[in-house]
Amino acid sequence: MMTMATSTKITGKITTKITGGSIRRSRFFFLNHGETDWDLKGKLAGRINAPLNGRGLAQARRAGEMLRDAGIRAICTSPQDRALTTAEIVASQIHAPVVVIGGLKDCCFGSLDGSAIGDWFSAWRLGETPEGAESAENFRARTVAAMNLALDRPGPVLVVAHPAIYVAFHLATGLPTELAPEVIGTPIYHEPQLRPHTGWRAAPIAA
Repeated sequence: MMTMATSTKITGKITTKITGGSIRRSRFFFLNHGETDWDLKGKLAGRINAPLNGRGLAQARRAGEMLRDAGIRAICTSPQDRALTTAEIVASQIHAPVVVIGGLKDCCFGSLDGSAIGDWFSAWRLGETPEGAESAENFRARTVAAMNLALDRPGPVLVVAHPAIYVAFHLATGLPTELAPEVIGTPIYHEPQLRPHTGWRAAPIAA
């Protein structure tokens, strides 16, 4: 049963899948960082510094407004500017402490940081690692460890990170890995089902 404040409304499609990973079973919110110009160009910034654009800043402010009554006790964020700025804007509205977790950084694609998604990305997901890049296997393991570090804190927590981190979380829990466009800049509530090994529920927060 949800124990969120009643003024925080869940909307949209609720997805439930069988968990297949070792993510700590604790309810939390996830927020992908706001939009950047790299996102508009369809490029994966990776470790490149990609600041929020005007729309991204507005998305962060809106997310903060949506989460004011969610009872969030801490915001765990990637140290990269686009996520940290998002987290700080939200924190200014919900008055929760910001905790930086290095493991929530975006994936390093090495020589292909800043490239558009192409065949190379499909190959990376299957285990072919570009020069200087983090392997898909190591990235997924890092994501699980970082998410568990965040979820070990008294909750509910808000995790602010990157779409690649969110996809890796979905892979670890058996949730769908095809993300809808609205997940960018929109807080998403996650709740493990009551019985162990029966999956998670995930749904965006209503405006």
